[in-house]
Amino acid sequence: MKSRRLFLFIIFILSGLSVFAQKKTTKVQIENSDDAQFFVNTGVSHFVGNCKFRHENAVMFCDSADYFEKENRLNAFGNVRIVQADTITVTSKSLKYDGNSRRAELFENVTLTDGKAVLTTDYLNYDMVTRVGMYPNGGKITNKENILTSKTGYYYVGSKDAFFRYNVKVNTPQAEITSDTLKYNTNTRFAYFFGPTRIKGKDDFLYTENGWYNTATDQAQFSKNSYYESGSKTLKGDSLYYDRRLGYGKAVRHVVFVDTAEKIILTGDYGQHNKPTETTFVTGRALLTVVQEKDSLYMTADTLKTIMPQPLNKRLASAPLKKDSGVVNGVVDSIKIKTAKNNLPPTGPGITEPMRTVKPVQDTTKQELLTAEPDSIINLKPDSLKIVKVDSIPRRILYAYRNVRIFKSDLQAVADSLVYTYADSTMRCYKSPAVWTQGSQMTANQIDIELKNKKIDRMKLNASAFIASTEGDSTLFNQISGRNMVGLFKDNKLSRLTVLGNGESIYYPKEDSVSYTGMNRALCSNMLLTFKDNKIGTVRMDKDVEGALHPLDKIPEGEDKLKGFNWRAEERPVSKEDIYRKVAIKTIPQDEQSKGGRKVQHANPPEKTVVPKSPGLPKKQPAQKKKL
Repeated sequence: MKSRRLFLFIIFILSGLSVFAQKKTTKVQIENSDDAQFFVNTGVSHFVGNCKFRHENAVMFCDSADYFEKENRLNAFGNVRIVQADTITVTSKSLKYDGNSRRAELFENVTLTDGKAVLTTDYLNYDMVTRVGMYPNGGKITNKENILTSKTGYYYVGSKDAFFRYNVKVNTPQAEITSDTLKYNTNTRFAYFFGPTRIKGKDDFLYTENGWYNTATDQAQFSKNSYYESGSKTLKGDSLYYDRRLGYGKAVRHVVFVDTAEKIILTGDYGQHNKPTETTFVTGRALLTVVQEKDSLYMTADTLKTIMPQPLNKRLASAPLKKDSGVVNGVVDSIKIKTAKNNLPPTGPGITEPMRTVKPVQDTTKQELLTAEPDSIINLKPDSLKIVKVDSIPRRILYAYRNVRIFKSDLQAVADSLVYTYADSTMRCYKSPAVWTQGSQMTANQIDIELKNKKIDRMKLNASAFIASTEGDSTLFNQISGRNMVGLFKDNKLSRLTVLGNGESIYYPKEDSVSYTGMNRALCSNMLLTFKDNKIGTVRMDKDVEGALHPLDKIPEGEDKLKGFNWRAEERPVSKEDIYRKVAIKTIPQDEQSKGGRKVQHANPPEKTVVPKSPGLPKKQPAQKKKL
């Protein structure tokens, strides 16, 4: 208790000494003037010509002055100049100085210089003790090439801090900053924002309500309601970091990247944007929205990345052509786009090799069918490579890494990884991909989805291709498998499907579209199927066809599933919100995926088997009769 009283007593004594020290004052001293008058009645001394006064560590010059000795006040007029501690110079047309408080009021054409900055205003209140200058009605501070203006401002000469309020503007060689409240340090050249602030560059724009900007290095960090805008692109986040010289931006929490030209939106927990390379990277609940007028596409993955590579003609011009490089007579096969390894992340447990574009499978159907009888030949158009001229316009590429899930009202998909190239509007899905559309599930080692006018135009199932479908809650699955498949779409609906190599099918025909008549199983090299109203219309097969129709109650065990059958309905995204659901990709053993010719088993095989008539097989095909 005694120690507490002693502590309070010491504080009281020190406070008293401090007050006493503050009250201790000295008189303003006159050191020079050409003429002087002293008025006894008023106690005022009037000085004219080359006036010089000294007080504490300051020297004051003027053309004329009135000194009030009793109040220790000085009024100075004409070419007023104050020099404090040989480092601070203040000039004006007139001055009111209080020697007791050591406060100076300066009027008209006021300038304050401290070696780091120049403050100009028409009125300045300057405290020579704290060395703080304040202007209430507009002022300007010039610091190297930066110019700062505001309605109200405070300048702390000791710390080199300037505080600005109302109509604040900062002009730098690279940007113009407007703000409501701003702090600026003339030593570090850092600007700190405490209210709505806009930073406008030559071709970009930044907004924030709290943060800092280094005018020396053009680096900035913002932490409240912040966003960056450049052309058609906008980057938002709870926290933003930006380096104008490098063209690099980083966003943390509630990240939103919008490109109105490409009509895409990227969101996530963390994002980066590199302006020179046009690269954007988002991770943490990463979501891509491809905006469409009526039906947008939504895609999520562990990581989403978009880049804008340099035009292809520039790359070709700088690199020698190799044999079979895909360039013939000035044109380029746009499908043979090799994805450089350094554009992809390091391979992990989920991928055994870097993602690459699988070369289109050559359509050998015509050669294989030359020996078949005329009416059994399937007139398949070759799966020709698209040939396009070398594009001089850069086109964006989108990469999605790990746990890719896609939702659109008429299309859903999952994959480990995905690449979408805007140049040919093709979406390439890698490692155990699955696509659901029109009630069918499509799987393969790689699936390529080609879009035209934002609609599916063609779908390629490369290696271990498989299509399965069922109606309602039925356990009967229509199935088609083959080495490769190519599906053509019309109005976003599958209209034709070509099976190239090792073709097998299981189909459940209906009688009067009501009840199933049995299971039709067929095997051949190649198939051509047409579709109408999301159902198989016709099935055409080439030579060496084997087939059988089993009644539903006499299907041999295991014959109702083709090799590679893998129904993955639980993985299918059912809504925009559902794409965030984590689902392990269901795979099947490698030996189950291998495609080989299988003999069709028959229940109670007759001495001579005749292919039954069904909607799935054409009537009277001599090639089939010859083999069966």
